[in-house]
Amino acid sequence: MRVLLLDDEPSAAALREAMRTRPDAELRRAPAATSGVAALVDVERPQVVILGPVAAGRPDVAGVIATLAERIPVVVVGECDRAAAAVWALKAGAADYVALGAPDLAERVATAAEGPACAPSAAGQADVAGLVGVSPAIERVRAMVRTAARTGAPVLVEGETGTGKEVVARAVHTLGPRARAPFVPVNCAAVPESLAESEFFGHARGAFTGAFDARPGALRLADGGTLFLDEIEDLPLSLQAKLLRVVQDGEVRPLGGSSARRVDVRVVAASNRELWRMVESGAFRRDLYYRLRVLTIQLPPLRERGADLPLLVAHFVAAFNRRHGTRFVVPPTAQLRPLLDHPWPGNVRELENTLESLLILATAAGDDLATAVSRAPALDGGFWPDERARILRVLNDHRWNRQRTAAALGISRVTLWRRMERHGIRDPLTHGPRATS
Repeated sequence: MRVLLLDDEPSAAALREAMRTRPDAELRRAPAATSGVAALVDVERPQVVILGPVAAGRPDVAGVIATLAERIPVVVVGECDRAAAAVWALKAGAADYVALGAPDLAERVATAAEGPACAPSAAGQADVAGLVGVSPAIERVRAMVRTAARTGAPVLVEGETGTGKEVVARAVHTLGPRARAPFVPVNCAAVPESLAESEFFGHARGAFTGAFDARPGALRLADGGTLFLDEIEDLPLSLQAKLLRVVQDGEVRPLGGSSARRVDVRVVAASNRELWRMVESGAFRRDLYYRLRVLTIQLPPLRERGADLPLLVAHFVAAFNRRHGTRFVVPPTAQLRPLLDHPWPGNVRELENTLESLLILATAAGDDLATAVSRAPALDGGFWPDERARILRVLNDHRWNRQRTAAALGISRVTLWRRMERHGIRDPLTHGPRATS
């Protein structure tokens, strides 16, 4: 492994010492102020470049990283382990950022030299990140997932309902150094406000009526790993301030407890709304918003992913075959035209649910997928058998909360409203007794 080290003494000596754990490393050094770095790389032909603390402090280092990163992996070594520094280096194009003195420095340099471990498949199959597709939009998401995975910084995942925010959050966790630690998902919209503090921070025995045993809470359960806060926009304002303190200070005090406990938790939050608008209206804390969006991953709606839709169809059909032992074959594109032409307001989740309904119907009827598509009602009806009864059942399951019902059905709230109007379903809170099937 040929390594080019750009730095001055004494930190260069410390880096050489750190690399001794890799006997296969052939280390060449050049001064941090070397001009014509690109030409030097062409002469030395290294597999990876290390920018030491002195070189990383140069005013033009971002340009140097960007120039080199087009041809060769660059590892930036800083004097401290700060998320902000890592984010800056990775955004500039570095393959990794490592603190000087980190015990795994040599291994991370070797990993960078080997190249990305999760390059997207040309066939469009799900890669390590669990993302399917080859469109430029999904490639940008993959790149951001890899960048986020290499840091411990908070991440905000934004996108419409059904675009795969939890998939992305899990990918950030799985590809990062916390992969073996817990991934704890919490749907903020599903937690009653009266129980929210206990849900997140835990409680001591006897903290309130019915608290017969102590409970650790989501933050302690995620200690060492990742806490995924879905629908963060529904987090009560009173709890937002307490969450901010935990993110900043790393201390959790359970409800009714007398002492705080330190936790090491990475927070990944997700929202299907534009949080900055909520900040402007006072519905979401500005300081928490900026603390959560150190890195932002914006998920594209399915209608903007073009060529990905046939690949997603193939992916979900294969998954259905594995689960149920079936042998459905994806028909030619022309026979899937109703699927491909639909705008999919519920995005990937709606597509998955629709395909599952089609495949279940095809299994029962002994049809292939093309026949099931041709026999199904128009897509604006959702391809759901007994649609009215299904909507009513899910509405009742979620106490007529339209946002949660739409998410469970894999459609947008607007689509849910339209289908309720078509079937004459009225909200009992505003129109009297509940409709029944």
